[in-house]
Formats: sequence, structure tokens, C-alpha cells
Amino acid sequence: MNNYSSGTQSQPPMRARVIISILAAIFFALDAVTPFHQPFALQNYSLQYPFAERERVPVWALGIIAVLAPAVIIAFYTLVLDGGIFFLSHHKTGARNKYPDNQQQQHSIRARLWELNCGILGLLLASGTAFVITGALKNATGKPRPDFIARCQPLPGSVDAPVYGLSNITVCTQTDESIMKDAYRSFPSGHSSSSFGGLFFLTLYLAGKLHLYDQRGEVWKVFLCLIPTLGAALVAVSRIEDARHHPFDVLFGSALGVLCAWGSYRQYFPSLDEAWKKGQAYPIRSWGTEPAGPSDGHREREFARDEGRESLRATPLPQTHDEYESSYPQNQYHGSNVHKQIVRPLMRHDSTAGSSVQDIPFGTMETVREEQDRRQRGRTEEEEEEEEERMEMERLPRDHSAISRNSEDSPLVASLHNLQYNR
Repeated sequence: MNNYSSGTQSQPPMRARVIISILAAIFFALDAVTPFHQPFALQNYSLQYPFAERERVPVWALGIIAVLAPAVIIAFYTLVLDGGIFFLSHHKTGARNKYPDNQQQQHSIRARLWELNCGILGLLLASGTAFVITGALKNATGKPRPDFIARCQPLPGSVDAPVYGLSNITVCTQTDESIMKDAYRSFPSGHSSSSFGGLFFLTLYLAGKLHLYDQRGEVWKVFLCLIPTLGAALVAVSRIEDARHHPFDVLFGSALGVLCAWGSYRQYFPSLDEAWKKGQAYPIRSWGTEPAGPSDGHREREFARDEGRESLRATPLPQTHDEYESSYPQNQYHGSNVHKQIVRPLMRHDSTAGSSVQDIPFGTMETVREEQDRRQRGRTEEEEEEEEERMEMERLPRDHSAISRNSEDSPLVASLHNLQYNR
């Protein structure tokens, strides 16, 4: 059944968009709330930085960097690169006809649009979650910014209270309410959480599409995937340069953005450790239903063939003795000595003990595969041994005089010589 076609499976994306819209509405509502006012010390040097009226990364630029740019990159990769036009495609040209049904499912327009839908929704979910959590923590904490004294403009001659040694907002002469409201929103950093929420999501997206952890050691993928994360770090550092946040505020906001990005990515895409899934989004499923288990064996075989290697576990092994017996209906090597003496007792032992055939030593299964290959070539075990012995004899030197001269010093060579020419 095609996972990309269903009459009732269009509800989850629509509900996801509604949830993201609700998150955006909550963010604007939190921005209008007056934050908590923590008391402060006028002699606190960490609050006496100058007030920068022009920020290095204003809010509109943050929206472009953390949301719009990743959305454009995701759309370009999904609709162009991931569709098989350039060399970054998952499938080589020669492999197109091997899996016609799978290729049609992966590279159809509907499938590409579903991948794009999941990528954009994951990005918006990461950004929206970071916005809402950051805004709620800002209002609840009410921590003064490093430039708080410059914003506050305290009365001349103001001193801290003699009892507790702290002052409050009553000593401020600032008339702009918006500046004072924003002065109590230092923790956590909204630029840091937002930039890491969008750009670190892009890092995870690229790492999945390029199957970063495929154990091939291609370092260029690492550098390419870390570029968005580096951009998020630069945005976060700019908040310290502008004296908008303390270093801990930036670190906490960055960690919050990473967490939101990771959670949003895993909502729509598989883990990066499952490189054979190639970062493809989860299939369309009805709202509230249990997703079907992935066909790991098929995806792993496909990934291994596309990468030019065969997987050791390409064919799933049987789990019980009955499954093993039924998996070879033509008795390909049931009558062999290997099967009688090694595999069948192990299988019966596993079935009675409740364990898996995967617990059989690796060498034993290799022996079974060798026996199967030998029978497919139409040779017996004795014929294979004779063939190996003949090939070994052909590797020996054919110079009779050289062997004769060295026969007294090397009895082993002389014995091999006699064995070769007595046959």
C-alpha cells in the first residue's frame, strides 16, 4: 500500500499548522505581558553597560536568518537536490531501475511535497516552541539586562536601600515604558534560542539527508552540516557584544534552542543513527494512530547497494527453528553435514531456550553461507577442497632445478615438489 496516498490522512499536517499558529499567537500575547521586576543593586557593575540603540542582529534580521533562510534551503534541497538531479541525490543513475516501485514513491511530486511539508513544519515547530518557552521564562524571571542602569536612568544621588542593599524600579526616571519592560527580559536570550532552534534544525536536517553517520568517514559532510550551527553561535555571541544578555543567558538560550530543534526534528524524521533511512520523513499516518514498524531490512539493503557495499545483515535471520525450516522450502543445504552437525542442533537449542538465532557465533553462520554458495555452484565439499589444493600447487615454482638444489636444505619444499609431480 502506498504510504503517500490516503483519503483521511491529510488531517495531521493541518492540525500541526493549527498548533504552530497557536504557538505564534501565544508568543505575541506573552510579548504584551509585563515581566516580573527583580530588585537590583545600583553598584552592580554587571548592570552598568551602555545601552546600544542599534543592535547587530535586529529582530527582522533574526527572522530571516533563523526562519526564512532555513526554509529556503530545505525547499531547495527537497525539491531539487533530493529529487535526483545532482550528485547529492540518494540514488545513482544506474540504480533507478532496480527498485521501480520504491523510486516512484520516493521521487514522485507528492512524496517530495510531503518531505517539504515535514521539513517546513519541523522548522516552524522548533522556532515556535523556542519563542514561546523563551517568552514565558523571560516574563517569569524578570532578570535585569546588562544595560539596565543605562535604561533605568536612576535619580541623581540614588543609593541602594540600607536594610537589604537593593533598589527597585521606583528609582528609575525612564519614561519609555517599552524600554523598561524590555530591560527585565535578560534571561534567557531570545536571539540565542531562536537562532539555534531554526539553524540547528537545519543542521539536523542536512545531517539526515546526507546520512552523516553512515560510517564512511566523509569529513566534508561534517563541515557542511555545522555551517548553520556556526551561524547560530555568531548570532548568540552578538547579544553579549550588544550588552543585551549576560553570558549565562546566552548559554541557556542556546541549549534551549538545541533541545527544541532536536525534539521537533525527531517529531517528523528518524534518528541520525539510522543512516540507511536517509533522513526521509515518516510516512503519512492518521492522527492518533500507532505508526507501522519500519522495514529496516529493505532500507538497509537499499542503502548498502546504493553505497557500493552489501550489508552483513541484508537478509533478516530467522528467529526460531520453525522459521528457519520454513525459510528454505527447496532444502538448499538441509542435507549437508554443516546443517546436520552445527545449525540444526543450535536452532533446536535456541527454540527450546527461547533465545534468538542471532546469538549463533558469526563464524558458524559464515560456514552455513559458504556451504550454500558451494551447493549453488554445483560442487561438493570434497571438490572444493581439491580445487583449493590444485590452486595452491599452481602457486609453487615450476623450476625443477631450483627445487632440486634446495631439496636437501628444505625438506618441506622437496615434499611439496614430489606431491605435485606424483599426481
